[in-house]
Amino acid sequence: MQQYFISKEDLEKNRITGDDVFHIRSVMRGRVGDKFIVTDESLMYLVSIVSIEKDVVNFKKEEAMSLDTELPFFVDIYQGYPKGDKLDDICKHSTELGVNKVYAVNMKRSIVKIDPKKLEAKTLRYDTIMKEASEQSHRTRKAHFGGIIDLKKIDFSNYDSLILAYEESAKQGEYSNFRTEVLKMKEGSRMAILIGPEGGIDETEVKYLTKLGFIPSGLGKRILRTETASLYALAAISYESELK
Repeated sequence: MQQYFISKEDLEKNRITGDDVFHIRSVMRGRVGDKFIVTDESLMYLVSIVSIEKDVVNFKKEEAMSLDTELPFFVDIYQGYPKGDKLDDICKHSTELGVNKVYAVNMKRSIVKIDPKKLEAKTLRYDTIMKEASEQSHRTRKAHFGGIIDLKKIDFSNYDSLILAYEESAKQGEYSNFRTEVLKMKEGSRMAILIGPEGGIDETEVKYLTKLGFIPSGLGKRILRTETASLYALAAISYESELK
């Protein structure tokens, strides 16, 4: 069943406005009586369409829903900016797996160089992908794209745990740091996971990050592609924290 994130005001007024009106009218071919789910990230309702107008869809609330689809703690992914359209898939699938925010990080071995004129448009694109994926996967909260940022401009001081996905740790036989950190996490706490781009993480960046408190961690016995690592980490967190 389709879900839409709406404002608190629209929820109180039993309406949907903005781009979702076009989606309901032209993509979903909505009709009076059709049902879907709405949430303001606090309250959630099953609703049915009362009327469809040019700029608004009016609905009536059928029943309140209690749906907790969030990981027990917040996980932000700091992804070394990958080439091509890989970041599209990372944003989409990490949202399905419960990420809170995704950031694209400019690192020494990043191949992609962003034209400053395109920065705003790209940020909006990735955030839209994550909004739609949040709705598709019936998230209670909407995941967000945090932006494109240089590594040394990031403030990591508000996190309870800092994980550096580092293939050299796996090569040296380290397989427990990540799980140990996950098991330490308390409900509502915050974890940052940093993943390098295709070329990996430069040694100078490893030294910089470990000084900040990042824990170099292997993610299994195999070497993962940059677009796979975040999904592996989030799936592992889900397994440890939700499938008990």
